Amino acid sequence: MISAPNRLRLSNGNKSSRSKLLLLLLAVAFLSSCELFRKAQDHEDKIDPDKQIDEIQGPITIDPETGEYIAVTLLTEKMDTLKWKLVSMDRFPPITSDGVVPNVEPPLNDPLNPNYDPNAVGKISMLLPFFADRTTSLSTSVPENSRWALQYYAGVELALDELDKEGAKLDVSVFDTRGDESTLNQLLRYERRIQNADLIIGPYRSSNVQITADYAKQNQKTLISPYSANTNITSDNPYYVQVNPSLEAHCRAITEHVKERYTADQVVLVARNRPDELARFAYFQDANRELSSPLDTARFREFVVKDESVDYQLLDVAPYLLADRTTVFIVPSYRDESFIYSFLRKLKVATNEFSDVVVYGLPAWMDYGEIVNFDLFEDLHVHVSSFFYVDDYEPEIRDFRQRFYSEYGALPEEAAYIGYGVTRYFGRMLATYGPNFLNRLDTEEGKTLYTNYRFRKVTKPDPTGRIPEDFRRFDRYENDFVHILKFQDYYFQPAD
Repeated sequence: MISAPNRLRLSNGNKSSRSKLLLLLLAVAFLSSCELFRKAQDHEDKIDPDKQIDEIQGPITIDPETGEYIAVTLLTEKMDTLKWKLVSMDRFPPITSDGVVPNVEPPLNDPLNPNYDPNAVGKISMLLPFFADRTTSLSTSVPENSRWALQYYAGVELALDELDKEGAKLDVSVFDTRGDESTLNQLLRYERRIQNADLIIGPYRSSNVQITADYAKQNQKTLISPYSANTNITSDNPYYVQVNPSLEAHCRAITEHVKERYTADQVVLVARNRPDELARFAYFQDANRELSSPLDTARFREFVVKDESVDYQLLDVAPYLLADRTTVFIVPSYRDESFIYSFLRKLKVATNEFSDVVVYGLPAWMDYGEIVNFDLFEDLHVHVSSFFYVDDYEPEIRDFRQRFYSEYGALPEEAAYIGYGVTRYFGRMLATYGPNFLNRLDTEEGKTLYTNYRFRKVTKPDPTGRIPEDFRRFDRYENDFVHILKFQDYYFQPAD
């Protein structure tokens, strides 16, 4: 039986010696939900407020206030129940509550392992919220909050298969955090595999990432945060690597894309008269100033929407339109779809044959659809920033989808691509350069299926607002690559 699983150990010596225990046990859960085969815009999980916890719950987007990637809760229908079935305990031995995995081989660098290799280089510990303690041998469904971790780990397994074939000698251990701070603290305090790891990947929850970042800093261990975009997780921590770009990186990417095509006097920043939205103007104005040439030093114009009526009846965009050139509106707002719809509708009415407009927004816009008419996206040339993009028609993506389906009988979701990309990139870095690969991180760009990795050292400004020139001290490594997508032919695709 399965009882409060706390640890899933893997050894990356060869495929047969690695346990796919938990994922394979639950793989059939994905097959039973037709939700996997719907269009992306319909893929949204129902959240029960009484059972909600601070873990990924479905489609996600960046939260401009905190920098976190959050679940989208615009719902159109109830999610199908995920099912599973019990499999042979001889073939898939259970994980017990004390962390013992019966009949699973020891790690690759353990002499008790029949595939023992004293030259194994690189020990990785992964911290994921499987919530396996919420299931028993009598369970017939999988906790919804386990879905992200299962998909992520499925991508991890495919990456480890590739690293096996490349000859990477990695010892990988996986631990279930249960999304719980006390469980994580116990793991960090007592689990030797984590203490001896060269590289830690995870966890998801922001508070748990902060705990692990403090641990990594104190113990000088590299921590890869695959999901959190919060810039306040840690400071003065050269061991912390943030894979997802921050809100500031999104704003800078939008500004770069705009500045390559338009002059500053063509750009209008739009926000409601709310402190959190107005504060975002600074990101764009700072980026504009840094990217400006001596011939283009103008600031972006700013449009503060003060009308708080239901449909923003007093919203007037006409004074900001240019008659002879394209007007670019950047709207760093996402919480209120009705506001975005009202703005776009007013803008559409105000435009005519003598005015041309382009609109830039945030990732959450891709999940709209409850109110916004996508004709507006098409007519107003809407662009958005995004940390994630895959083209299902690209050969590499089609190959990954086929391999994933052949292995697990399900289609890969967003988390699977991320798990695959993070594991393959950092597994190669660790295998190639050893535990000190961080010294090469800002010079080794990588291309994954869903994004590019372009890491840079990030330092917060001092009290005077200036960035210290001494990069021997910095707060973190951050991936600053952001996709700019345009809505054309009624779907989002890479912008020119």
